[in-house]
Amino acid sequence: MSTMIESSPTELLERARLIEPEIIGYRRHIHANPELSFKETRTAAYVAEKLKSFGLAPKSGVGQTGVIVDIGEGAEAIAIRADMDALPIQESNDVPYCSKNEKVMHACGHDVHTACALGAARLLADQPPANGRIRIIFQPAEEATNSDGISGAGLMLRDGALDGIASVVALHVFPEIAAGKIALRSGPVLAAADKFDLKIQGKGSHGAWPHLGVDAIAIAAQVVQAIQLVVSRRISALEPAVITIGGMRSTTFAPNIIAEAVEMTGTVRYFHKQTQPVLRREIENACRIAEALGGSYELRYISENPAVVNDQFVVAAVDAVARQMLGEESIEEASMHMGAEDFSFMSEQVPSCFIYLGAAIEGDQRMLHTSSFDVDEKALSVGAALLTASALSLLRDACDNKAKRHALKPGAPCQ
Repeated sequence: MSTMIESSPTELLERARLIEPEIIGYRRHIHANPELSFKETRTAAYVAEKLKSFGLAPKSGVGQTGVIVDIGEGAEAIAIRADMDALPIQESNDVPYCSKNEKVMHACGHDVHTACALGAARLLADQPPANGRIRIIFQPAEEATNSDGISGAGLMLRDGALDGIASVVALHVFPEIAAGKIALRSGPVLAAADKFDLKIQGKGSHGAWPHLGVDAIAIAAQVVQAIQLVVSRRISALEPAVITIGGMRSTTFAPNIIAEAVEMTGTVRYFHKQTQPVLRREIENACRIAEALGGSYELRYISENPAVVNDQFVVAAVDAVARQMLGEESIEEASMHMGAEDFSFMSEQVPSCFIYLGAAIEGDQRMLHTSSFDVDEKALSVGAALLTASALSLLRDACDNKAKRHALKPGAPCQ
């Protein structure tokens, strides 16, 4: 039986603060060298290099450009997940760690998530779990899907990243929450996200003789209005849902031509699975207006991410650890957000907790997915310590539950 004594949550935070300059260094290096989805080769190499410097044995090429590492030994295992990819945005910040890559930027905090996970690996390498394993998953391509419609989480799952894992924790920076605080909730936290592409087909004509054509723009205007009625008139007012048409273009851009066709693309957000078929059916019904007005349509509806749903027992474990580490006043109840995250595929596979990590710069809030996004780097040590303490707590619970199932003394080694 191992006699190793694990650090308490408070001690882990103290240890994380001692290495905070290192964790900030990880973040700044990654921030200055961002890579888009499926292209995170240098980022993955940097992560693997750091893990090896901690005395660990990472496995690269998981999920194409992902990295995983196991710390500790035993059958029971808990996972920590972080995403690594950046966005196609030109950074406008004047900081020493500004992006060196034109039109590529860490505008969603994935550099912070990866740095926190590296910080957790550093803490765990210095003091491995007494029983069982903690797997850290560095995931590519959270922001995009490949030609088969699969994002980084799906690719990691296909390569077995969660095989043998009892539960998984992850975090995301939130600029609405003060640095040093976190937010948690059970149940749905981030929305499911679907996409649709729609083509309205009409018949071209001269603008002076519209009766000789079928105006695709006029039809599209009616279809857009009908789609915008779906949520307000076909979905219960108690059921959160959003449909946004984010782009539209016609075959022509001239004042005296009747457009032959219009294309548009949109996103559909909701939390509960039973809402999706209603939304999909009613969008299709709205599109049929095109036929009533003499045109035709082609609708391509794509199911992308399910909702991120937090398990109540995993949340309870994280909450208990966070209260010990940060104090009651630093824990908030998380709001449900219409943003989406492909961590949802992992939360479908195993019980999970997605943590909102406060990272607001006091007096200067920087919003996600903007060219000026940045964080208060005090959040990094909190994130690293909380991921570590949460995973250790969940691992103890998993081991104790296994011991009870086998009529062993709770706390006996998990093998």
